Amino acid sequence: MTDTDKTIDQVSDALIKYLRAELNDPAVGYETTLTQIEGGYETRTFSFKLSGVREELSKPLVLRLFPSFQVTDKAVWESAVQNVLAEAGYPVPRVYFTCTDKFILGGAFLIMEFLQGENMLDASSETFPDMLGKIHAALHGIDPGPLVKALKDQGIEENRYRLDGKLDRLNDKIESAHPWLREGINWLLETRPPEPETLSICHGDFHPMNILVKDGKVTGVLDWPGFIIADPVLDVAFTIVLSTVIAKQFMPQIEWGKIVKKYIDSYKEARPLDFKHLEYYRAMRCVMALMDGAEGQAVWRHPLTIKELTDQIHEITKIRITPPNQAQ
Repeated sequence: MTDTDKTIDQVSDALIKYLRAELNDPAVGYETTLTQIEGGYETRTFSFKLSGVREELSKPLVLRLFPSFQVTDKAVWESAVQNVLAEAGYPVPRVYFTCTDKFILGGAFLIMEFLQGENMLDASSETFPDMLGKIHAALHGIDPGPLVKALKDQGIEENRYRLDGKLDRLNDKIESAHPWLREGINWLLETRPPEPETLSICHGDFHPMNILVKDGKVTGVLDWPGFIIADPVLDVAFTIVLSTVIAKQFMPQIEWGKIVKKYIDSYKEARPLDFKHLEYYRAMRCVMALMDGAEGQAVWRHPLTIKELTDQIHEITKIRITPPNQAQ
């Protein structure tokens, strides 16, 4: 039985058996049983609370359950990233358990702390761009060395989280399934800029929907599967594309041009950034988005979104990409 086949009750029963075995305590139980949290494209996510456990585990927790078809080291990957950042004082959920045995719940999973807060978009548009810029700059100021070591210790190859590997995988996918993107990937490979001597931990999907705030402060940065160690301007460029394409389409009532300007100003107040290669990374994110849409990610398949992506690519590269019909 796969993770998507299991009911919440089946997942709940299997999870408590796992925790009792891991903690070597048959008295461990639920104070609050599993409740599914809406959202997320890659995983099923549940909140719950335990009884009969040490103080650290008695607080609200989150189960992140990966689908059975995904490789198990995705759970290891996210756990390593989040725990290293938590040790550095960055607001991410600390992971307490990581399991790669798909037999237990139907897929690999991790159990982490539940962070309090509301979605950043629920905060005032006058204040959240400043928070967004400063917390992004803080991430890029963290030494990536301990994270590189942690991933190496877990057997995760450096190519998985470096730009070379990301471009290679993008090229392979385009070669095998999306030849209409060939001109785009060729431009990315031929004009790739040199990386700076000092690289940063980049989130890869840094936007307000992945950030929690409470009482005017950021309490959590969520969803780390797209993390990469790269030029920090890559991460900023990706955030700009997410804001000027997706957010603009789904939340047109917000003036995203002003939001992006405030975000960048806030970032620059906190940390210097070389914007020389910003347009290259904007084009890269647009090519990635077109491919993601072609592979089924609904958020990138709207006709207006596709037009915005192809227009931005043309503006930057002078290449006009004509996608197949992706609208549903």
